[in-house]
Amino acid sequence: MADDYARHALSQRAAFEATHPAVLAAAELMASEPVLCVADLGAADGVNSHDLIRDLVARRAGQPLIYALVDLPTNAWRVAAAHLRDAFGPAEDQGVMVVIPAQGESGPGVVNTGTGAHYASPEAHGEACRRALDRDPPPTTVVSMAGIPLHQAPSFPRGTVHLAVTGTVMHWVADAAGLASSGSVFPGYPDHVDEDERRAWRISAERQWEQMLEMRALELAPGGWFIAAIPASPAPCPDRTGLYVEIVGDMNLLLADWHRAGRIDGATVAAAVVPVWSRTLDEFRAPFEAAGGTFAGLELESTELFRLDNPYWHDNPAVFARDYVKSVTAWGGPLLLRAFAREGEARAAGLLADFLGELEERVAQAPDRYRWDYVEALVICRKASDAGPGRACVSSTS
Repeated sequence: MADDYARHALSQRAAFEATHPAVLAAAELMASEPVLCVADLGAADGVNSHDLIRDLVARRAGQPLIYALVDLPTNAWRVAAAHLRDAFGPAEDQGVMVVIPAQGESGPGVVNTGTGAHYASPEAHGEACRRALDRDPPPTTVVSMAGIPLHQAPSFPRGTVHLAVTGTVMHWVADAAGLASSGSVFPGYPDHVDEDERRAWRISAERQWEQMLEMRALELAPGGWFIAAIPASPAPCPDRTGLYVEIVGDMNLLLADWHRAGRIDGATVAAAVVPVWSRTLDEFRAPFEAAGGTFAGLELESTELFRLDNPYWHDNPAVFARDYVKSVTAWGGPLLLRAFAREGEARAAGLLADFLGELEERVAQAPDRYRWDYVEALVICRKASDAGPGRACVSSTS
């Protein structure tokens, strides 16, 4: 992840912002909590989270807030810390905000594998936040960084998170080793015609959705909320589409053209697969319906599809194509580079540059095709509590 990741992740920002009304409404319902704990799952470099942090600080009006940036251990934590300093330096200097772990900090639970310091376990993470709040004078806001895979473990100790929020990340399928997606960079999309392969991806995605819900159920306090914007599909296979459907179709055609021309091998095409699955609303609801309405202690409050206008849109087709294809490199660059490395390490970078250049040309020829190339689902769940049938609900339009 480069320092300018957020500049090429405007769609991720727009999807995350779609969760904000529901998150702020939930925060209002939990205004009496002595310390509000928020886990931002898949926060990347954190830049897209800064506005929500500011809004929650304002809503809390001096009451303590813990806001955790949570992502993989390989995330660019040094970059995230630098961005936090740029955005909130004055508040840090005044002692009203603390960012942990601090630069160069070491100790129990702090890990740095070359990406920057972060907390590696929910217990260490929770204890560090508690220590930060115990400072004299106490800060009103603690922003933490935790490198904890969201499908493998909760981000905080059991039952301590009030709001778990995420944008886009939960369509990734971690358990995808050995799964093929013949003909399509995105599994399940129209060019992916092998029914057995699609079924294998669907089963793996079902399992991971349940695992991620179980992790949220562990970390959430009773009455806490899980609010997510997730890439989705309006229809199941063989008509499954969703995020980037138009440009993924172009990528599929371009890879097929290169293979037919002998420019790349079939194994290279087969390796260009993004481990994601755009679920339908029925697939989001399935664990809850199968369990009689509550899954792992979570109640599904609402699910709805929404579309995003393309945030890279520009009236100049060349400018739009350049910026839109750069957004693809935010998630696809490393994956495509690894695939092209099958043609030889010395050729990989050149092949990637040529591929992106030809992709830009295709986008620029018909830019209107990509105007609504983002389909998302807003999913709102609540941890079951003793609040009873009269409990308040959170709306995406609150």
